[in-house]
Amino acid sequence: MSSPLIFVTGATGFIGSHVVSQALAAGFKVRLSVRKEAQIENLRKLFSKHTTSVDFTVIPDFTGPDRFGKALEDVTYVFHLASPMPGKGSDFESDYLQPAVQGTIALLDAAKKVDTIKRVVLVSSMLALIPLEALATGNFTVKEGLNASIPIDPKMSFPDDPMASGGMKYHASKILAHRASLEWTRTNSPSFHVITLHPSFVFGRNMTQTSPEGLDGTNAMLWGCLHSPKPFIPMSAVDVRDVATAHLKALDVQVGNPTNVEEFLLTATPMQNWTWGQVSDFAREKYPGLDVKLEGPFEEPPNADTSRAEGVLGVQWRSMEATMSSFLDQQVAVRAQLTE
Repeated sequence: MSSPLIFVTGATGFIGSHVVSQALAAGFKVRLSVRKEAQIENLRKLFSKHTTSVDFTVIPDFTGPDRFGKALEDVTYVFHLASPMPGKGSDFESDYLQPAVQGTIALLDAAKKVDTIKRVVLVSSMLALIPLEALATGNFTVKEGLNASIPIDPKMSFPDDPMASGGMKYHASKILAHRASLEWTRTNSPSFHVITLHPSFVFGRNMTQTSPEGLDGTNAMLWGCLHSPKPFIPMSAVDVRDVATAHLKALDVQVGNPTNVEEFLLTATPMQNWTWGQVSDFAREKYPGLDVKLEGPFEEPPNADTSRAEGVLGVQWRSMEATMSSFLDQQVAVRAQLTE
Protein backbone atom coordinates (compact mmCIF):
# COMPACT_ATOMS: atom_id res chain seq x y z
CA MET A 1 0.00 0.00 0.00
CA SER A 2 1.48 3.34 -1.03
CA SER A 3 1.97 6.15 1.48
CA PRO A 4 -0.68 8.91 1.54
CA LEU A 5 0.22 12.09 -0.35
CA ILE A 6 0.06 15.47 1.42
CA PHE A 7 -0.18 18.70 -0.58
CA VAL A 8 1.66 21.46 1.31
CA THR A 9 1.68 25.20 0.73
CA GLY A 10 4.19 27.40 2.54
CA ALA A 11 6.90 24.73 2.77
CA THR A 12 9.64 27.35 2.41
CA GLY A 13 8.52 29.04 5.62
CA PHE A 14 9.57 28.66 9.24
CA ILE A 15 6.65 26.46 10.27
CA GLY A 16 6.20 24.82 6.88
CA SER A 17 9.70 23.37 6.74
CA HIS A 18 9.22 21.71 10.13
CA VAL A 19 5.83 20.35 9.05
CA VAL A 20 7.33 18.80 5.91
CA SER A 21 10.25 17.36 7.87
CA GLN A 22 7.97 15.63 10.37
CA ALA A 23 5.60 14.42 7.64
CA LEU A 24 8.47 12.80 5.74
CA ALA A 25 9.86 11.26 8.92
CA ALA A 26 6.41 9.76 9.56
CA GLY A 27 6.43 8.08 6.14
CA PHE A 28 4.16 10.39 4.14
CA LYS A 29 4.81 11.56 0.61
CA VAL A 30 4.56 15.31 0.05
CA ARG A 31 3.86 17.59 -2.88
CA LEU A 32 5.26 21.02 -2.15
CA SER A 33 3.76 24.10 -3.75
CA VAL A 34 6.15 26.99 -4.43
CA ARG A 35 5.55 30.38 -5.99
CA LYS A 36 8.79 30.40 -7.98
CA GLU A 37 10.76 27.68 -9.77
CA ALA A 38 13.94 28.99 -8.13
CA GLN A 39 12.67 27.93 -4.69
CA ILE A 40 12.70 24.25 -5.57
CA GLU A 41 16.46 23.69 -5.40
CA ASN A 42 16.75 24.84 -1.78
CA LEU A 43 13.89 22.56 -0.79
CA ARG A 44 15.52 19.64 -2.59
CA LYS A 45 18.67 20.20 -0.54
CA LEU A 46 16.73 20.62 2.70
CA PHE A 47 14.91 17.31 2.24
CA SER A 48 17.65 15.48 0.32
CA LYS A 49 17.24 12.31 2.39
CA HIS A 50 13.70 11.88 1.06
CA THR A 51 14.06 12.54 -2.67
CA THR A 52 11.66 9.78 -3.69
CA SER A 53 8.95 11.08 -1.36
CA VAL A 54 8.96 14.72 -2.46
CA ASP A 55 7.67 16.35 -5.61
CA PHE A 56 6.98 19.97 -6.50
CA THR A 57 4.47 22.17 -8.25
CA VAL A 58 4.78 25.86 -9.08
CA ILE A 59 1.71 27.99 -8.32
CA PRO A 60 2.55 31.72 -8.43
CA ASP A 61 -0.89 32.85 -7.25
CA PHE A 62 -3.51 31.00 -5.18
CA THR A 63 -6.41 33.40 -5.68
CA GLY A 64 -8.43 31.27 -8.10
CA PRO A 65 -9.43 27.57 -8.00
CA ASP A 66 -8.24 27.12 -11.58
CA ARG A 67 -4.69 27.97 -10.47
CA PHE A 68 -4.16 24.55 -8.92
CA GLY A 69 -4.42 22.49 -12.10
CA LYS A 70 -3.33 18.93 -11.36
CA ALA A 71 -1.55 19.89 -8.14
CA LEU A 72 -4.19 18.13 -6.02
CA GLU A 73 -4.33 14.98 -8.12
CA ASP A 74 -4.09 11.82 -5.93
CA VAL A 75 -3.78 13.95 -2.78
CA THR A 76 -5.20 12.56 0.48
CA TYR A 77 -4.46 15.47 2.82
CA VAL A 78 -3.85 19.21 2.43
CA PHE A 79 -1.74 21.42 4.71
CA HIS A 80 -2.26 25.09 3.85
CA LEU A 81 0.40 27.26 5.50
CA ALA A 82 1.14 29.90 2.86
CA SER A 83 0.02 33.34 4.04
CA PRO A 84 1.09 36.99 3.80
CA MET A 85 3.63 38.02 6.44
CA PRO A 86 3.24 41.20 8.52
CA GLY A 87 5.10 44.15 7.07
CA LYS A 88 5.59 42.53 3.65
CA GLY A 89 3.17 44.90 1.91
CA SER A 90 1.37 48.19 2.42
CA ASP A 91 -2.00 47.70 0.73
CA PHE A 92 -4.48 45.84 2.91
CA GLU A 93 -6.69 44.65 0.06
CA SER A 94 -4.05 43.35 -2.34
CA ASP A 95 -1.18 42.44 0.02
CA TYR A 96 -3.11 40.90 2.92
CA LEU A 97 -6.82 40.36 2.40
CA GLN A 98 -6.88 38.84 -1.08
CA PRO A 99 -4.01 36.35 -0.54
CA ALA A 100 -5.32 35.32 2.88
CA VAL A 101 -9.05 35.11 2.16
CA GLN A 102 -9.24 34.39 -1.56
CA GLY A 103 -6.22 32.09 -1.42
CA THR A 104 -7.84 29.96 1.28
CA ILE A 105 -11.24 29.83 -0.42
CA ALA A 106 -9.69 29.04 -3.81
CA LEU A 107 -7.84 26.09 -2.30
CA LEU A 108 -10.99 24.82 -0.61
CA ASP A 109 -12.92 25.16 -3.87
CA ALA A 110 -10.22 23.23 -5.71
CA ALA A 111 -10.09 20.54 -3.01
CA LYS A 112 -13.85 20.05 -3.23
CA LYS A 113 -13.40 18.79 -6.79
CA VAL A 114 -10.93 16.06 -5.73
CA ASP A 115 -12.64 12.99 -4.31
CA THR A 116 -9.45 11.52 -2.81
CA ILE A 117 -9.01 14.35 -0.29
CA LYS A 118 -10.03 13.40 3.25
CA ARG A 119 -8.85 16.37 5.30
CA VAL A 120 -7.76 19.95 4.80
CA VAL A 121 -5.70 21.49 7.61
CA LEU A 122 -5.60 25.29 7.50
CA VAL A 123 -2.96 27.08 9.54
CA SER A 124 -4.56 30.18 10.98
CA SER A 125 -3.39 32.00 14.10
CA MET A 126 -4.33 32.79 17.67
CA LEU A 127 -4.97 36.26 16.24
CA ALA A 128 -8.04 34.93 14.41
CA LEU A 129 -9.63 34.34 17.82
CA ILE A 130 -8.95 37.69 19.52
CA PRO A 131 -10.02 41.30 18.79
CA LEU A 132 -7.68 43.72 17.04
CA GLU A 133 -7.03 45.71 20.21
CA ALA A 134 -6.15 42.65 22.33
CA LEU A 135 -2.43 42.51 21.52
CA ALA A 136 -1.90 46.12 22.56
CA THR A 137 -3.17 45.42 26.06
CA GLY A 138 -1.98 41.82 26.39
CA ASN A 139 -4.93 41.28 28.70
CA PHE A 140 -7.21 38.83 26.94
CA THR A 141 -8.69 35.36 27.07
CA VAL A 142 -8.40 33.17 24.00
CA LYS A 143 -10.10 29.90 23.13
CA GLU A 144 -11.73 28.24 20.15
CA GLY A 145 -15.07 29.48 18.87
CA LEU A 146 -14.58 33.22 19.39
CA ASN A 147 -14.05 34.34 15.78
CA ALA A 148 -17.68 35.08 14.94
CA SER A 149 -18.03 37.46 17.89
CA ILE A 150 -15.09 39.69 16.89
CA PRO A 151 -16.24 43.02 15.39
CA ILE A 152 -14.26 43.92 12.28
CA ASP A 153 -14.79 46.07 9.19
CA PRO A 154 -12.95 44.96 6.02
CA LYS A 155 -12.97 48.62 4.94
CA MET A 156 -11.40 49.86 8.17
CA SER A 157 -8.58 52.39 8.25
CA PHE A 158 -5.15 51.64 9.72
CA PRO A 159 -2.52 53.63 11.66
CA ASP A 160 0.01 55.73 9.77
CA ASP A 161 2.93 54.08 11.57
CA PRO A 162 4.20 51.33 9.20
CA MET A 163 5.03 48.82 11.95
CA ALA A 164 1.72 49.22 13.77
CA SER A 165 -0.17 49.26 10.49
CA GLY A 166 1.52 46.10 9.18
CA GLY A 167 0.77 44.17 12.35
CA MET A 168 -2.85 45.27 12.41
CA LYS A 169 -3.38 44.45 8.72
CA TYR A 170 -1.95 40.99 9.29
CA HIS A 171 -4.18 40.51 12.35
CA ALA A 172 -7.28 41.66 10.45
CA SER A 173 -6.51 39.33 7.55
CA LYS A 174 -6.29 36.38 9.94
CA ILE A 175 -9.69 37.17 11.46
CA LEU A 176 -11.34 37.56 8.06
CA ALA A 177 -9.66 34.54 6.44
CA HIS A 178 -10.73 32.26 9.28
CA ARG A 179 -14.25 33.65 9.19
CA ALA A 180 -14.37 32.96 5.46
CA SER A 181 -13.25 29.35 5.96
CA LEU A 182 -15.95 28.83 8.61
CA GLU A 183 -18.62 30.18 6.27
CA TRP A 184 -17.31 28.19 3.30
CA THR A 185 -17.44 24.95 5.26
CA ARG A 186 -20.97 25.61 6.51
CA THR A 187 -22.33 26.40 3.05
CA ASN A 188 -20.42 23.87 0.95
CA SER A 189 -20.75 20.71 3.08
CA PRO A 190 -17.52 19.21 1.71
CA SER A 191 -16.85 15.48 1.70
CA PHE A 192 -13.62 16.15 3.61
CA HIS A 193 -13.13 17.59 7.09
CA VAL A 194 -11.65 21.05 7.62
CA ILE A 195 -9.38 21.53 10.62
CA THR A 196 -7.88 24.88 11.61
CA LEU A 197 -4.81 25.29 13.80
CA HIS A 198 -4.33 28.52 15.74
CA PRO A 199 -0.75 28.85 17.02
CA SER A 200 0.26 31.76 19.22
CA PHE A 201 3.75 33.27 18.78
CA VAL A 202 5.81 30.44 17.30
CA PHE A 203 9.45 30.19 18.38
CA GLY A 204 12.31 27.76 17.80
CA ARG A 205 15.08 26.76 15.44
CA ASN A 206 14.58 27.90 11.85
CA MET A 207 15.57 25.11 9.44
CA THR A 208 16.42 27.60 6.68
CA GLN A 209 18.23 30.36 8.59
CA THR A 210 21.97 30.49 7.84
CA SER A 211 22.89 34.06 8.83
CA PRO A 212 21.85 36.75 11.33
CA GLU A 213 20.07 38.53 8.48
CA GLY A 214 17.85 35.48 8.04
CA LEU A 215 16.18 36.08 11.40
CA ASP A 216 12.58 37.10 10.74
CA GLY A 217 8.95 36.62 11.74
CA THR A 218 8.07 35.65 15.29
CA ASN A 219 11.65 34.62 16.07
CA ALA A 220 12.73 38.17 15.23
CA MET A 221 10.07 39.46 17.63
CA LEU A 222 11.45 37.24 20.41
CA TRP A 223 15.01 38.39 19.69
CA GLY A 224 13.87 42.01 19.69
CA CYS A 225 12.07 41.62 23.00
CA LEU A 226 15.15 40.09 24.64
CA HIS A 227 17.13 43.16 23.60
CA SER A 228 14.52 45.70 24.69
CA PRO A 229 13.78 46.97 28.22
CA LYS A 230 10.17 45.80 27.89
CA PRO A 231 8.62 43.12 25.66
CA PHE A 232 6.44 44.44 22.85
CA ILE A 233 4.33 41.29 22.48
CA PRO A 234 2.39 39.38 25.15
CA MET A 235 3.89 36.12 26.37
CA SER A 236 1.90 33.52 24.50
CA ALA A 237 4.30 31.04 22.93
CA VAL A 238 4.53 27.64 21.29
CA ASP A 239 7.46 25.60 19.98
CA VAL A 240 7.54 25.26 16.19
CA ARG A 241 8.06 21.50 16.59
CA ASP A 242 4.83 21.23 18.58
CA VAL A 243 2.96 23.11 15.85
CA ALA A 244 4.34 20.68 13.26
CA THR A 245 3.34 17.70 15.40
CA ALA A 246 -0.19 19.10 15.68
CA HIS A 247 -0.50 18.94 11.87
CA LEU A 248 0.13 15.20 11.85
CA LYS A 249 -2.12 14.58 14.84
CA ALA A 250 -4.88 16.46 13.02
CA LEU A 251 -4.91 13.73 10.38
CA ASP A 252 -5.97 11.07 12.89
CA VAL A 253 -8.13 12.99 15.36
CA GLN A 254 -11.77 11.95 15.60
CA VAL A 255 -13.98 14.65 14.10
CA GLY A 256 -17.69 15.16 13.67
CA ASN A 257 -19.88 16.73 11.00
CA PRO A 258 -17.95 17.94 7.91
CA THR A 259 -20.05 21.13 7.93
CA ASN A 260 -18.29 22.16 11.15
CA VAL A 261 -14.69 23.35 11.24
CA GLU A 262 -12.61 21.77 14.00
CA GLU A 263 -10.53 24.51 15.67
CA PHE A 264 -7.46 23.94 17.86
CA LEU A 265 -5.63 26.66 19.78
CA LEU A 266 -1.91 25.88 19.99
CA THR A 267 -0.03 27.60 22.79
CA ALA A 268 2.03 26.46 25.75
CA THR A 269 1.08 27.73 29.19
CA PRO A 270 2.85 29.25 32.21
CA MET A 271 3.05 25.66 33.51
CA GLN A 272 5.81 25.17 30.91
CA ASN A 273 7.61 28.23 32.39
CA TRP A 274 6.42 30.57 29.63
CA THR A 275 6.47 33.94 31.38
CA TRP A 276 8.63 36.89 30.39
CA GLY A 277 10.31 36.81 33.80
CA GLN A 278 11.35 33.18 33.41
CA VAL A 279 12.39 33.71 29.78
CA SER A 280 14.66 36.64 30.64
CA ASP A 281 16.16 34.84 33.66
CA PHE A 282 16.89 31.73 31.59
CA ALA A 283 18.46 33.68 28.73
CA ARG A 284 20.69 35.67 31.09
CA GLU A 285 21.85 32.59 32.97
CA LYS A 286 22.51 30.26 30.03
CA TYR A 287 23.61 32.90 27.47
CA PRO A 288 25.45 35.61 29.44
CA GLY A 289 27.02 37.01 26.28
CA LEU A 290 23.68 37.99 24.73
CA ASP A 291 23.30 41.22 26.72
CA VAL A 292 19.64 40.60 27.54
CA LYS A 293 18.01 43.93 28.39
CA LEU A 294 14.56 42.80 29.56
CA GLU A 295 13.65 44.09 33.01
CA GLY A 296 10.54 43.44 35.09
CA PRO A 297 7.97 43.77 36.36
CA PHE A 298 6.14 42.02 33.53
CA GLU A 299 2.46 41.68 32.68
CA GLU A 300 0.78 38.36 33.35
CA PRO A 301 0.45 36.10 30.27
CA PRO A 302 -2.92 36.04 28.50
CA ASN A 303 -5.42 33.41 29.60
CA ALA A 304 -5.49 30.60 27.04
CA ASP A 305 -7.74 27.54 27.08
CA THR A 306 -5.71 24.76 25.45
CA SER A 307 -7.84 21.87 26.66
CA ARG A 308 -8.89 20.82 23.14
CA ALA A 309 -5.35 20.72 21.79
CA GLU A 310 -4.20 18.73 24.81
CA GLY A 311 -7.23 16.50 25.31
CA VAL A 312 -8.43 15.94 21.74
CA LEU A 313 -5.28 16.32 19.62
CA GLY A 314 -3.01 14.98 22.33
CA VAL A 315 -0.36 17.67 21.94
CA GLN A 316 2.25 17.88 24.71
CA TRP A 317 3.98 21.24 24.96
CA ARG A 318 7.73 21.55 25.13
CA SER A 319 9.13 23.56 28.00
CA MET A 320 10.30 27.13 27.67
CA GLU A 321 13.85 25.97 28.31
CA ALA A 322 13.76 23.48 25.42
CA THR A 323 12.34 26.02 22.98
CA MET A 324 14.59 28.88 24.04
CA SER A 325 17.65 26.64 23.84
CA SER A 326 16.85 25.54 20.29
CA PHE A 327 16.29 29.15 19.26
CA LEU A 328 19.21 30.81 21.05
CA ASP A 329 21.72 28.05 20.25
CA GLN A 330 21.06 28.75 16.57
CA GLN A 331 21.34 32.53 16.96
CA VAL A 332 24.62 32.21 18.82
CA ALA A 333 25.95 29.81 16.17
CA VAL A 334 25.08 31.95 13.12
CA ARG A 335 26.65 34.99 14.77
CA ALA A 336 29.77 33.06 15.75
CA GLN A 337 30.34 32.28 12.06
CA LEU A 338 30.97 35.97 11.44
CA THR A 339 34.00 35.96 13.76
CA GLU A 340 35.61 32.75 12.52
